[in-house]
Amino acid sequence: MKLKSLTVCFLVFISFTVAADEDFDDYAEEAEVAFEESPFYKDEMEGLFDPLEPFNRLMFKMNNAVDKVVITPLALTYKHVIPKFLQCGIENFASNFFSPLRAINFVFQGNSEHATKAVFRFMINTIFGFFGTVDVAEKIGLTKKDTSFNDTLKKWGAGSGPYLVLPLFGPTSLRGGISKAMTLPVDHIAEISLSHYKKNTRKRLYYCIYGADLLSKRTEILPLMNELEETSEDMYVTIRNAVMAREN
Repeated sequence: MKLKSLTVCFLVFISFTVAADEDFDDYAEEAEVAFEESPFYKDEMEGLFDPLEPFNRLMFKMNNAVDKVVITPLALTYKHVIPKFLQCGIENFASNFFSPLRAINFVFQGNSEHATKAVFRFMINTIFGFFGTVDVAEKIGLTKKDTSFNDTLKKWGAGSGPYLVLPLFGPTSLRGGISKAMTLPVDHIAEISLSHYKKNTRKRLYYCIYGADLLSKRTEILPLMNELEETSEDMYVTIRNAVMAREN
């Protein structure tokens, strides 16, 4: 159901893009010329690889439009309406909810120490931290360590590949995009913490938690995005450089 919904969102997003620009073919031709003349594509000195720049810039522009119309207003509402202690509780709960996925990735990376800590953090916070709303494990020295399947692929020696801007999901690398596609079906492993609920209720709670986690993360970077809009000559290049520096 989740993949089906994402596919529908993607198709609607692309349809909206094409419909919004009656001269889409002309734009594509101009973008191809711009791509061939782009200094960023040829900039091997910085280790950048952006052969999909025309597509990426189009997706970047569309994602920004969606962000301004939908995501940012929701993030601002969340930031100014929800009390700080509730925001903290939501952030802790979501982080704890996805702890099993972090533990699995640490196992695949051969990092038994971090895998063990992730499991203990999940158990301690679930039992003693009101289902993860309070980070008790942090208070006793078990600091959270983030990871993802993208990190696992990197650990296995997979290169980052070219820069890629995904519809709705935003900027990443080809490796990051493949990682996201491969982990979407198994993200529901995190539902084990909701196993005492009925299946339909469990699904609804999962999507609510997933959405709250994304909204919380978006709220955290609001000041940074505002600063970039004001100071960056080309936000696309600035964000691309930062993302690829992280990916490599």
